[in-house]
Amino acid sequence: MLTQEQIAFFHANGYLIMRGVFQGEELRCLIEAVDAVQAEGEARRGKGHLYTPGPDGKDVYWRSEQMWARGDVFQAVTVKPALMENIGQCIGQAFYPWNDSLVVKIARQGAAVRWHQDPPYSDPRRHTTFPIPNFTTDIYLDHSGPDNGCVWAIPGRHLVGHVDLADLSAEDLFTHYGAQPIEMEAGDVLFHALSTPHGSQPNLSDRQRRIFYIHYLAEEAYQDAYAHTGEEWVKSKPGWGAERESLVRGMIAARERLGWDSYTETGTLHLGEGGFTFLGEPVSPPAYWGHLTASLPSAERARLKTLEPKPLSSV
Repeated sequence: MLTQEQIAFFHANGYLIMRGVFQGEELRCLIEAVDAVQAEGEARRGKGHLYTPGPDGKDVYWRSEQMWARGDVFQAVTVKPALMENIGQCIGQAFYPWNDSLVVKIARQGAAVRWHQDPPYSDPRRHTTFPIPNFTTDIYLDHSGPDNGCVWAIPGRHLVGHVDLADLSAEDLFTHYGAQPIEMEAGDVLFHALSTPHGSQPNLSDRQRRIFYIHYLAEEAYQDAYAHTGEEWVKSKPGWGAERESLVRGMIAARERLGWDSYTETGTLHLGEGGFTFLGEPVSPPAYWGHLTASLPSAERARLKTLEPKPLSSV
């Protein structure tokens, strides 16, 4: 489980690194399953694979969707008890797995990702951050560092809704606004807030970089940000209800089939209305980001939204 210090770091910075969450057989099985999906994607076989211009301008494989439909392993790791404990500690109320994907930067051809905030915070009309923490859970399958196109994040900007990045160059964002390289190893997990500005450089190295992304959220966050958008990709991903609960219970069954530990063994996780709830300590108060946002002075909020450098204190 996370310490109070780790939880506080997440709320203050908008991201959190957890080392060695996946190890041994579980990590090995996940990597083998990812290898098979990647091979299919690179060969342009099957469905749900996406391609984007690489450093040389030619389309390169970079993403696969619908991972939960590709085998027990992807479902089983989604309900790993130790992982869900950490998620519950940071959200502070019921949550469930809602979306998933595999993102790949292949060696020597991995595409850069422009600086952005994830939906809904890419929308300039999102003037504030929703009170309930909303973040992705990123399971790393390889080393990830500046050498092979790791994610960079600008900490502390996640509580002010949309941040204006449009008029800033990628070079400036990487160098002048406190961006941090998120260096990870296979088996590590990253939480990063959807509202945290982030981007990455191309992978021109001989080392690939792969991440299995899972988006867990509270039902209130789903209703606020996604349920009413009308976008096609959202229509196929319902919120909490009989269909979502059935999918979650199927994940639990997949984990049991593989002989891995269950959430029922923890004593800290309960599956009920709205998904999983963490029952232990320490845990975030409900809707904690609403409290943090309200405590920001207006001048500081304005500075954070425009990425103005923090003024030097007078002596």
